[in-house]
Amino acid sequence: MLREPLRGVLSIFNILYQTLIVFLRKTIFITVSLVLHWPVLGVLALTRIFKTFDYLFLVYPGTDRDLDGYCPRWIAKSWLFSKRPTLGGIISKSVGGRGLVLVVPNTIKEFLLHKDACEKVMLRLEMLKGIVGAKSIAIAGQVPGMIFRHNLKLEKPFVKGDRGTVFSIMETVSAVMAKHCLKPGEFKIVLIGVGYVGSLLMSSLQQLGHDIVGIDIQVSRKEVFLWGESRTLLKEADLVIVLTPRGEDFAPYAADLKIGSIVIDDTHPKITKKPLGVNFYKVAVGLDGARFLPRLPGYKADWIPGCAVEAIYSAATGKFNVSSQAEFNQGAKKLGFFAHLVS
Repeated sequence: MLREPLRGVLSIFNILYQTLIVFLRKTIFITVSLVLHWPVLGVLALTRIFKTFDYLFLVYPGTDRDLDGYCPRWIAKSWLFSKRPTLGGIISKSVGGRGLVLVVPNTIKEFLLHKDACEKVMLRLEMLKGIVGAKSIAIAGQVPGMIFRHNLKLEKPFVKGDRGTVFSIMETVSAVMAKHCLKPGEFKIVLIGVGYVGSLLMSSLQQLGHDIVGIDIQVSRKEVFLWGESRTLLKEADLVIVLTPRGEDFAPYAADLKIGSIVIDDTHPKITKKPLGVNFYKVAVGLDGARFLPRLPGYKADWIPGCAVEAIYSAATGKFNVSSQAEFNQGAKKLGFFAHLVS
């Protein structure tokens, strides 16, 4: 009899907690950006003396709707914020040192359409690196791909982020295999989203003996389409790795999954529509000591995005954009990165 009231209390507590997190994130972002911009830069310059921050990690909203996690949209679109990395938090000290989280309000669409958005953000990131004395810089998500499309280069101190992303997915695959007693080559993997990262992931998994096939996607303004034969492949898959931009992109195809199959989700926001009888796991890796304060929207505090994994790796080892995925994987494991296996 007491369970229902207790669940209600816990639900209310969770709502209040999430509201508090959003309020704190907005307060920090707006206060630092508008009121304390220059004082904060001065303080950050002083931290260089003590070598406080070892790497920078830039995040941004996937869509205009995601801006709500940081500030009102009309403020975010103004010249006060656009293309200007602003303090968003810190990543607590780990084997790779301490990280500084920076935020820009520009969406992926803006980076895709405007080369100057990429150029100005990169220039300001290098300036901030010089101010704090950091060793490496990572940019989250799809923006590195946009930078390459504009014929710009990501060279030291920037990391490309692809090695860290592939490592994070491969570690999750390994953890899932251990949990479900699976062996390479004895189950069929379907990879949805064979872009640059998807191609690297396919190659790496094939080298380990996995039976994997990739499904290319067609992106429109509002949704993602899979090609005609793709649904047949999905119905036969034992394990599906989803690399679509957003979890909702996969929703129309989730019904094709067979009972007992496994889905590894590397989308953001994550997949929310989950058929019964299908095992879902979110790609999330951790490292002892590393926590986002405050946590990123849609993440837990100890979840580290793959691009940030690479920044930590470079800050710890001094190696940038290593040519071999196997070498990166070995080095990342040696540093202590592990899969959380979030279901």
